Amino acid sequence: MKKINEINQILLFILIVFVLLYFGSPFLVPFVFGVFFASLMAPFSNFLEKHKINRVFSSLISTMVIFIVTGIVLYITMLQINRFVLEIPDIRYEIQNEFENIQKRIASATDLSVDEQRELWQNRSPNIIGIIEAGLTRFLGDVVNIAGGFLLVLVYLFLLLYYRSKFKDSFLMFMSNEKKKKAEDILEEISEIVYHYLWGRVKVMAILAILYYITFLIFDLPYAGLLTIFGALITIIPYLGPFLSGILPIIFAIFYLPGFSLIILFTVIIIIIQLTESYVFEPVIIGHEVKINPLIVIIAIMMGAMIWGLAGMILFVPVFAVLKIIADHSPGLKPVGYFLGSSSKSRS
Repeated sequence: MKKINEINQILLFILIVFVLLYFGSPFLVPFVFGVFFASLMAPFSNFLEKHKINRVFSSLISTMVIFIVTGIVLYITMLQINRFVLEIPDIRYEIQNEFENIQKRIASATDLSVDEQRELWQNRSPNIIGIIEAGLTRFLGDVVNIAGGFLLVLVYLFLLLYYRSKFKDSFLMFMSNEKKKKAEDILEEISEIVYHYLWGRVKVMAILAILYYITFLIFDLPYAGLLTIFGALITIIPYLGPFLSGILPIIFAIFYLPGFSLIILFTVIIIIIQLTESYVFEPVIIGHEVKINPLIVIIAIMMGAMIWGLAGMILFVPVFAVLKIIADHSPGLKPVGYFLGSSSKSRS
């Protein structure tokens, strides 16, 4: 009976957390983004303060750096999207021609005639198009919401940087003198891991963008800028992101590159770039210490999508990584930390 009560309490706690995360998203999403940006910029702000710049200006400069970099990326992205939208009629015509060619190839290789394929497509296309439109609408809505809340993120970023010492001291006041040193070490480790993860992710995305852009230029693929930005940014979502970043350029290659052999060569190069990113750049630049169990990564992405949409898919993975650090340092939660981790190092 006691075990059943404990399980019920755990389930109730999980339900309450889920409800709070879901209904608290208008506040929590920009705040968590602000926390992660603050962790990323704190070393830079500390560097400025060591060179006789007071905290107000160091926090303001750090915030402006995020604003300028993000603004430049958004501006270039909007220019590329605008160009793409203006050329949609031409793209539709090219896709229709290519689709007809594919139908003829299918007809020559199978017993399914072009008319039968057309009838089959007409029967199923409304459902397929509806699913695609719903997915794109939600994705674009999430992007707009994140962009719309960006000013609030900047406000949180500035205040978190300015009051970072006060937040830390206030937290430590809850601890006894015996536990203060351990709590301070945990906070320091969380700060270092989050910074290492975020800065490493930025460097991996930059390298990936360079490799993508060079490849697209070599193959003379249209909309190279838009595909590069999308391909680099979407990889911030583990597992799903790299797949989407590679599949979209391959789809463009099918419609725009002349010759089947060229398409195959392009596909092989994209796969090599993705494998290099996953098995070389990420382990070397980001490191293994921020890795968590792949099953937990997938759960974090799915939970994030359910609760916070696109923002959750981005934020929940580093949030779970922080939870792992806390669990590793809490005697009662060490089994949880071990389960969240990707190796047996969590045993210690």
